[in-house]
Amino acid sequence: MIRFFAALLLVMASLASADSQESLYYRALKAEEAGDIPRALDLFDSAVAESGPYTDEIQEIINDYREVLGDSGIDSAEELSQGTWKFHTYGKVGYTGLHYKKESISNAETGSEMSASVTAAAEYESENWDHSFEFNASGDWFADKDSMPSLDTSAWETSLGIGYSLIGNSLILDLGVDATTTEDENWTPEFYIWAEKYYAHLDKHKFGIAGSTYKKIDGPTSTAFYASWHRFVKYGWRSSLYLGGRYEADSASSLYLLKWFGPSLKPSVSYRFRTNISIDTKLSVFYGFVVNGSDTRYEELQKLNGSWTCYISWKPGIFGLFAGAEQLYRFYINNPSEYSTGYPKWSVLTELKAGIRWDL
Repeated sequence: MIRFFAALLLVMASLASADSQESLYYRALKAEEAGDIPRALDLFDSAVAESGPYTDEIQEIINDYREVLGDSGIDSAEELSQGTWKFHTYGKVGYTGLHYKKESISNAETGSEMSASVTAAAEYESENWDHSFEFNASGDWFADKDSMPSLDTSAWETSLGIGYSLIGNSLILDLGVDATTTEDENWTPEFYIWAEKYYAHLDKHKFGIAGSTYKKIDGPTSTAFYASWHRFVKYGWRSSLYLGGRYEADSASSLYLLKWFGPSLKPSVSYRFRTNISIDTKLSVFYGFVVNGSDTRYEELQKLNGSWTCYISWKPGIFGLFAGAEQLYRFYINNPSEYSTGYPKWSVLTELKAGIRWDL
């Protein structure tokens, strides 16, 4: 009986300690969300002092803060909460091998592409908000252009863009404009906006809603709304899911202009090793029904389109390497045969990519 009560006391003490660490961990996260970094570090330190299941994870967070703040520790944290400016550039140079299929396996085209992009960013961090102002320049050069006639690509393409992003305790906002010119076309602007709001935070999981809008002058338009879920971790499995509805309007230059609406699904899963190697996969699915068309014969037309990507990357420092594959796909269902030229039954564009990235 004495041994039983002794064991019971040990279990209760262990549970109390775990509850104490979990409580301190939660309070530290709340202080971090509020922008009170010095208070958050104090609470993280106190949580590590308590034995519990989150000790390794909390120590990782502390180490990350110490790495960012340097030897000045709390003093730098106080400066961070008051507001600081940071400037950096990042970009990538890559090679893309293209493989394009249209309507049948035998009707395929191959080619290649060289690409590069550079972004300069100015970031301002305040107590509760992070602001980022970015300028981007990118370029693509298509090799083997003559062997890809159905892609109708120019020999080169150049794009300039400006953007602004805002990150708060539970809000993300990203908006901007890009302008693209090619060998055969003048500058064409396109606008985009993305917003996401988190409403619940449970352990490593966040739940919220998101919305996006995209508009290209004389080009396609899209608007989407989602319910969102994220699992955030520094190392290991990290995933997200967006589920909702999407509206699309075809390009004004299309043979037939149709408008679509239907369900949209966007899951992603990644795994990050402690060796700075990451594996990332993403999937995008949209099933659209015609909601407005100039011809009644299109009323039954439906489409399934989207993309998938899979990349492996290694970034031990400023520079890193990446390699992977992307595929864009589109399938039309109940397509009137006489209009198959305007809307082919299916098409797939697969890209194999590799290159280097940097962040200064």
